[in-house]
This record gives sequence, structure tokens and C-alpha cells, in this order.
Amino acid sequence: MSGQSATDTRDEVEDVSFADPAFLADPWTPLIRLQELAPIYYSKNQGGWIISRHDDVRAAFADRRLSASRVEQLFRGMPPELQEKLKAVRLYTSLLVNRLDGRDLTRVRVLMMKAFDRGAIAKVEGFINEVVDEILDECERLGEFDFSAVVGAVLPTRVMRRLFDLPEEYQPLLFKLASDFTAASAAATVTPDLLLQLDQSIRTMNEVFNTFIPEREKNPGDDLISGMIHARDGLAKLTNDEMLAQLHGMVVAGAETTAHTLATQLVRIVGNPALLQRLRDDPSCAFNMTTELLRYPGTVKCMTRYAAEDIEMRGQTIAKGDLMWIMHAGANIDARVFDDPFATDIDRPNQRDFMSFGPGLHFCVGHMLARTELVAFFTRAFARFDVEILQDEFEMVPSYIFYGYKSLRVRFTPR
Repeated sequence: MSGQSATDTRDEVEDVSFADPAFLADPWTPLIRLQELAPIYYSKNQGGWIISRHDDVRAAFADRRLSASRVEQLFRGMPPELQEKLKAVRLYTSLLVNRLDGRDLTRVRVLMMKAFDRGAIAKVEGFINEVVDEILDECERLGEFDFSAVVGAVLPTRVMRRLFDLPEEYQPLLFKLASDFTAASAAATVTPDLLLQLDQSIRTMNEVFNTFIPEREKNPGDDLISGMIHARDGLAKLTNDEMLAQLHGMVVAGAETTAHTLATQLVRIVGNPALLQRLRDDPSCAFNMTTELLRYPGTVKCMTRYAAEDIEMRGQTIAKGDLMWIMHAGANIDARVFDDPFATDIDRPNQRDFMSFGPGLHFCVGHMLARTELVAFFTRAFARFDVEILQDEFEMVPSYIFYGYKSLRVRFTPR
């Protein structure tokens, strides 16, 4: 049975539950405890191994014995008759680049990078500034509002719509796909309803993308869909289903991840007057500032892998087929690597050690786009407004992957 080979140490350690509101609000305290007492820990609550130390997290992401092909994680405990209804979920989540291994991973990633390079981001940098200014105009008009709805739900999806060169009417569909995908695939507790909702969102967005793919194949533009259609590595190219899957992934990563990051970083900046003043005095520090805040509090708490064979880690025997919870949130506050890890130090010398975007072959393809949006928003917002956070407590999103707020009440006052 999985996990039975672990030492008795695990029985002396308090288990964690990723769905526990206390863990959603503060994953770091229990992860520090695991780092000290059981850095490779079999969690009965989570049905898998939790890896919490920085060096082990880095090693796990580089370990080819750990498979990123993890679509079965979504279906754990789901009856066969339900799984039969979820063919779109099974197919397209299994084709995502962050769930591929070996040659398939290399082939798809190379083709994606040819389409989604620095030039593609440069094309939308000016547009990002325009979108930010339009959103800030709306912030000024409203004064008090839910930041998650007015900014988080709008800025990233408008940027993705521009990258895809889709008509404005499709923006709500992009956000719905991102929300439904995240609600199911990142849920601390997956339900049948979440999976059925995700399956329908995937089918709906496929209809949209399949309308534009043939047009862009005949008449390519400078958009990302055209770039992916015509990307070549020798004779290799993306199949239609592979292309659809990567478009789904870009929508999710580009919208949901950035939306949560905008909100959590806003709270951190507003709560640190010295940090805010430095940003206003020297806007060029914004890139390093947002990078540091991606470390802590961060946005991505965890990614998963399956053991493709029996392996040993720190004296623990991990059986083939065991699920691994690889904790970015633990790695990024490991005091063995980061001095004063809960402080915001934008001059921190070892930023290359951050696990914010995942190291190794699965490093986030769209990291520069996300950083460009964060820098544009915060430099322009704080130059133009004084910002107040109008709540002391936050309801967290029920996600094992994302650290984020369900809503965030704020007041923007022109300076």
C-alpha cells in the first residue's frame, strides 16, 4: 500500500489538509513544521507525499522518475459513469504542456516557445499600458470596489484576448474557461459538478478556437494563434488537439494566475509603506519587487507529480504510482536558503533560487507576460492613486495550487 514504507516519524507529525481554511490562509506555518520534522512526508489526508524543503523541491522538479502526466488526479474517487461524460477534460488536460513528459514535452514546448517568444510579448506591451490606463479610469470612477472583479477579472483576460486577436465579445468566455478550469483542476476538494462544468467550458472554447484556426491557417496574422499554427521544428508541428490544449493552458495561466497575483501583491505593497515609497521613487524597481512578492506570499503553492517507478527520497520509499505534492510555498520560505524569508527584500541576492514559476523543463512559458502585466499595473496605479484595503480578513480561494482571495474590497483615491 502507498506510503506504508515511510518511517514512524510521519505518525508523530500533525497531518495537513489543503482544504482546511487555516491552511488556505497560512500554508507556511505547517510547511515549516514539516520541513523540520518530516521533509518527505506521507499525508493520509492528501493521499500522497508532501515535499517541503527547497533543495528537495528543486530536485523533484528535475527528477525524470517523477511524471507530470497527472490527469488521473482529477478523477480520483469519481465513478466510471461520470468519467465517461468527461472525455474533453481527460483528453485536453492530458495534452497540456505542463502535464507532458519526455519527447512529447520537448517537442510541444519547443513549438510553443517559437510562437510565444519575447517578440510576441513585445507586441502587446503598449497595449498592456493602454488596458491598465482604461482599467484605472474605471477604478477612479468607482472609487470603492471589489479589486478582484474590476481589475483581476479584466486585465489578464483582455491581454490574452489581444494576444489571440479575438473579438471583444469572447473575453467573458476566456475568463469563464479560466475560472472553471481552475475551480476543478486546482480545487482542494474536487466535485463531480466542477468537472462537468469544466468539460462544458472546454467544449465551448474549442468551438470558438476551431472557428479561428482555419482562418489563421489561410491568412496568418501576428497573433498567438497564428504563431502556434505555423510554428515548425523541422517537420514537427502541433496537432489541432495539442494546439487547443495549449490555448486552454495559456488562458488559465494568463488569466487566473495573474488575477490572484495582482490582488495578493496589492495587499502586500499597501501594507508596507517603505516598499510603496520606494516603488514611487524608483519605478524601475518594480520588476524586482514583483519577483520578490512572487516568492512570498507568492501565488502558486504547489504542483503535483506521480512516481513513475519506486524511488528513495531522504530515506523514504516512494512507490510507483504514488502522488507527490511538491510545495513551492515551502521552498520559497525555506530559511536554509533565504535569509529572513518572510521579509520583503527586493534586493535579495538569490532571486534565481525562487521556485515561483517552477524550475526545470516545465518552467512557465508565459512568465514574462505575467511580469510585464504586474509591473505595468503597479507602477501606473501607485503613481496615480492612494490605495486603501477596506477589509482586515480575507476569504481564500479553495485551491491547493493558488494562494488568492475570493474578493478584495479597496478604495482608490486620486493623488
